[in-house]
Amino acid sequence: MKKQVTLVAMVLLIIAGTGCKKETGAARPLKKKIEGKWQVAREEVTIAGSAMVPYTGVAEDFFEFRNDENDQLDVSLRGKRTLGTYGVLATDDFNISLSGEVLNCTTNTITDNKFEFTATVNGANPKQTRKYFLTR
Repeated sequence: MKKQVTLVAMVLLIIAGTGCKKETGAARPLKKKIEGKWQVAREEVTIAGSAMVPYTGVAEDFFEFRNDENDQLDVSLRGKRTLGTYGVLATDDFNISLSGEVLNCTTNTITDNKFEFTATVNGANPKQTRKYFLTR
């Protein structure tokens, strides 16, 4: 009887230990991957018909994707700080609403310490595209 109880206890421990895995790396959903504060390394702005204009981020430049009920986004860029919202779509795309603009964003690269995405300003004429290179 003691062997059976010990065997059942060991099986339960094995099931409990393997059944509750924390999502890490590539398995995590995009929302979990982008949460937190990212420093702006570089921004590239392209307006249709014009040359790309680069901007190298400084220490005060950041994007902070908050994990709250409103999915707030705090952005400090080029000396201007703005609060907006973001929403992750079913794919690896997401939208940002910031300063009266809606940005349709596509994830180019995301790792634990590198996040690159391309944002198209919805309804802008001429077309405006921004590419962000963020790091942690």
